[in-house]
Amino acid sequence: MFIVQIIMIGIVASLLITLIKPYQPTIAMVMLIITTCLLFYFILSPLGEIIDLLRSLAGQFQLDFIYLDTIFQIIGIAYLTELGSQLTKDAGLNSIATKIELVGKVFILIVSVPVLTAVIEAIIHFIPN
Repeated sequence: MFIVQIIMIGIVASLLITLIKPYQPTIAMVMLIITTCLLFYFILSPLGEIIDLLRSLAGQFQLDFIYLDTIFQIIGIAYLTELGSQLTKDAGLNSIATKIELVGKVFILIVSVPVLTAVIEAIIHFIPN
């Protein structure tokens, strides 16, 4: 199974990083980043299939793609922000990690403006004059 291979990569990398970290913390951090990128790469293909499936379902129900794209962007920003924050926390830089999280939240707010606008317009439409 594919998931077992991914978990084994994570376990082996964790053991190597733990062994190397006391002697060469810089190399351990580079190994951590490479492992994280490698694990993230493995999920891109299945994630693409899920996105294609959701797009086809949205096409069948004639949903507006701007909302679906916005949701995908928000999910992507959330995952990438979490990834960057966790990597920064692993490096022991918690203050920078919190700033990364703040930037991610602001970008989610920026990306969600079209959806918020549509919701506000729908609410105003239902309110009698």
